[in-house]
Amino acid sequence: MKVTRRIFLKQIQAFSVGYITLTLAQINKKYNVTPQQIEGPFYPVKLPLDDDNDLTWINDQKQQALGEKIIILGNILTQEYQPIPAAKVEIWQACSSGRYNHPYDPNNAPIDPNFQGWGWMNTNEDGFYLFKTVKPGGYPVTNDWRRPPHIHFKVTLSNQEEFITQLYFSEEAKLNETDKILQRIPKNQQSLVITQLIKNERLKMRVGKFNMII
Repeated sequence: MKVTRRIFLKQIQAFSVGYITLTLAQINKKYNVTPQQIEGPFYPVKLPLDDDNDLTWINDQKQQALGEKIIILGNILTQEYQPIPAAKVEIWQACSSGRYNHPYDPNNAPIDPNFQGWGWMNTNEDGFYLFKTVKPGGYPVTNDWRRPPHIHFKVTLSNQEEFITQLYFSEEAKLNETDKILQRIPKNQQSLVITQLIKNERLKMRVGKFNMII
């Protein structure tokens, strides 16, 4: 049976509240301003009809997206470490095979018709956001460059320019080290856009934390 967005959010409520408290208590010691990165060529030309924060289901389709289901969550904070409520957070990414649902993606990997590919939500009063998605696949750019699995983020506020960055995974260290986009960020700041996926027994999937200070 498909878990609706309402049920899904209810299931993670207790988990996320504890996480928020921990994050805001420790943020000063652990984080600096999040590096911005390029938007890339595959921001959706046409947004999907289903545009919530669960990318693993599309409306009432019977099939769920392929690949490992993961949760990415975090807080959007000011440079004074204050939460930013009502920020629009968008993500878009390749499916588990490494292909975007975009007409200009040259990758010949199979596209997953059951993967939403793009989603959004507004942060709550604590600046908290959460997405359920799949771990994206990497894909070739040139003969000697393969992009690591990554997720694009765009944060929109009413009083400043859009904030755009990308999130990577610590377990993809080899591809991360050779990625021409990630390596534009100074070495001592790259950890700010890399998450470690950790298995959460309550949610029965791996969870990655990504706080953005903008």
